[in-house]
Amino acid sequence: MSEPGQNPFVAAKPAFTHWAALLLLVSIVLASFAASVKFGFINYDDPHYITENPHVNSGLSPANLKWALTNTGDTNLWSPLTFASHQLDVALFGLRPGWHHAVNVLWHALAAALFFLTVRKLTNSTFWAFFVALIWAIHPEKVQSVAWLSERKDVLSGAMFFASTLAFACWRLRPAKSPALYAGSLACFAMALLAKPSVVPLPLVLYLLLYLDTKRILASAREAALPLLPFFAASAAAAGIAIYFQSQGGLGGIGGGSTLAGKAMNMVVGYAFYLERFFWPSPAQLWFTPPSSMVPFAISAAALCILAPLLFWLGRKEKLIIGGAAIYTVLWLPVSGLVSVSHYFVADRYSYLPQIGLVFMLVGFVRLITRSAASVAPAGIVLGAFSAYLLFLQQQQLPLWKDSETLFSHEMAINPDSLLAPIHYAEVFTESDPEKALAFYAKAHRIDPQAGIALAKMGVMQKQLGRNEKALESFEKATQVAFPVRESWTQLLVLLVELKLYPQAEETIKRGIDADPDNWEFIMNSGNFYLLVLKQPDEALEYFLRAHDLAPADPRSIEACAESFRALGRESDARRFDAMLGN
Repeated sequence: MSEPGQNPFVAAKPAFTHWAALLLLVSIVLASFAASVKFGFINYDDPHYITENPHVNSGLSPANLKWALTNTGDTNLWSPLTFASHQLDVALFGLRPGWHHAVNVLWHALAAALFFLTVRKLTNSTFWAFFVALIWAIHPEKVQSVAWLSERKDVLSGAMFFASTLAFACWRLRPAKSPALYAGSLACFAMALLAKPSVVPLPLVLYLLLYLDTKRILASAREAALPLLPFFAASAAAAGIAIYFQSQGGLGGIGGGSTLAGKAMNMVVGYAFYLERFFWPSPAQLWFTPPSSMVPFAISAAALCILAPLLFWLGRKEKLIIGGAAIYTVLWLPVSGLVSVSHYFVADRYSYLPQIGLVFMLVGFVRLITRSAASVAPAGIVLGAFSAYLLFLQQQQLPLWKDSETLFSHEMAINPDSLLAPIHYAEVFTESDPEKALAFYAKAHRIDPQAGIALAKMGVMQKQLGRNEKALESFEKATQVAFPVRESWTQLLVLLVELKLYPQAEETIKRGIDADPDNWEFIMNSGNFYLLVLKQPDEALEYFLRAHDLAPADPRSIEACAESFRALGRESDARRFDAMLGN
């Protein structure tokens, strides 16, 4: 057991320098993810973040940077620095995916290097710092964050997180405090927040890393907290902005139907999930839906009730165990589901930073069981073997991300109840083999008959294959299921117009407006139907004005209003709308 005030990390001096250890660490990390530079984009989220986002795929520009700072696109996640990073990649490399993947790997390697330097700074132990950083960096749960380009926010925010931690540790532990180090730490934290706001607990992590020891915790608690006040202020501001953006747009209602008790049970299951996945990160699975019964909650709650007192007891003997548990908990909270950001309550990528605490717990346990040894050799054997086990699993899982076909074929095999796996697998074949694509969209519909997205995709393929009656049936059903998608109303209307079924089109417009009165795209298409097809500008104007009220700055509704006024002979009103466009 550590003596009071003794740093729990410190061990015998290693036989190799910390620079050699750092070089070895970075080399292993780069080599372990090197295969990903040959991977492509995938059709899940990459289009929203990069390939089909006009504010990103046009490269770096003042207008695109402004958009990144003030919008979330289709993601509902405020991460302006991440979008700017993607914009820079496009400016430098175009849409060649290998270079984008190389940047992801480099950011992750930098994060691992900074983590190593942070732990070594705090402990003066190259040995423990090397294994802490290595296990964290090569763990199979990092594959999603590194190999998936849409998760640039993880590796970018992680590198900034560790840069902030290192600068703060250097500032705090130097006899002569350097304002530049303190400012640098705060600046890196701000960049981490701009990359992914879930890093908000960093001030608490700094406190846990730097001040939680028996010599100083009570005597200097207030003194310790004072330098962190600007960090807490930045966290509060970023959390407020992130919650605001999360409440806007298409994903704003996620989690709205969850009861408080339901969220609490899912959080218990999620907390235990990452503990289990740390030691058994297989099979590689992309989507995990909340449990549909009480059984996972009961098992997780029972396991945590046993584990908590055990960790407390072991933590009295080895403070790294209890400290790691505390770090895991505070870093897990933003991705715990307390604030819903996704339909999926757990995911490997959510553990990118929380796993720091789990690594500390593991290393603390190894220190405890090898403490009586005369050297660190037994600990090195245990940690080396565990690292080799993780590296083996990581190399098994990494190739699954090489393209959409491989990824979603695997997902269907291990997650047969997944709705999205056959949908994204089908998208691979929409151009080359539409019959095959339709078959997998139909499979998704069978998995969840109330999912509008599967029916809408079926309708698109049926229309492409010339089966218009079937397409009409699919689009109609897609508007009536428990989980409709907005696009189905427009798809149904467009097909009815193409088939010259105008009375049915008018009826669809009435039903669609009643069902979703804020569906801007559908409202605009309804106006276009009356203006361009039925030649009724007075009816069209009603819809265009409604669309303009929903999005006053959108030039399309402004132009449509001006055109309708002009068709009605109301030139002064038309000029008023022209003026909004600067005409």
